[in-house]
Amino acid sequence: MRIGENAGKLPFLHGDSSAAEKSSEQKKSAVTDILNRAVEVYISAKGKSLSESADMEEDLTPAEMALAANEKEIADKKAKKAQAAEIEKRIQTDAELTDEDKAKLQKQADELKRAGMTDEDKLSELHGKVDALEKLVKDGFAIAQEIEEPVKLYNGQINQLKSTMAAKDEHIRKLRGQALQERADRDAEITKAQEKERAALAAVQPDDMTALAALREYQKTAAAKKHADRGTVVVPTNKNTSDT
Repeated sequence: MRIGENAGKLPFLHGDSSAAEKSSEQKKSAVTDILNRAVEVYISAKGKSLSESADMEEDLTPAEMALAANEKEIADKKAKKAQAAEIEKRIQTDAELTDEDKAKLQKQADELKRAGMTDEDKLSELHGKVDALEKLVKDGFAIAQEIEEPVKLYNGQINQLKSTMAAKDEHIRKLRGQALQERADRDAEITKAQEKERAALAAVQPDDMTALAALREYQKTAAAKKHADRGTVVVPTNKNTSDT
């Protein structure tokens, strides 16, 4: 009998392969669980922000809508940072992860952190690169001429980013002013519509003075009628008294 013919009948011949497959599946499951948990963190952070503004969106003016969109973008970046932090936390605490697992997860975390960077984060990163180059010169690992070109490049990027940030700040400032004006105009329209509605109701229903005058006229008429009715009342007399 050949071993190949009975391989399927002898489980111990496949013991190592089965264990390896099971271990691989467990590793995949661990990585998947970590990524799923990170997604839950992202959804939770983003969902909280969306729920806070969902009730207001229907009544927003155009400028308010633009400001809300900016706030959503900021919230989205914040949620991605939270997702990246959750992944990195698991990398540090999960002892069952292999180096390969950790590398894959770290790559995911780095991508999320990059997507979650604000302009302030990018500016800080550029300043950090300049500081690192200058430290090399200070510590004697490089000379000033060697870092001159990259420092010049980074400083150019810093100036460009600062200009972009200033333009965004100015745009947001104008949007806020526009939003205030739009809200005032809308409130004025609502007030005007309410006044028009009250005028229409007043045309159909008597106002307070007219109602009071009508009530007084009714009271006067009722009092006069009552006095007249009293004048026609016959007062009974005692016949025995008249006879005497």
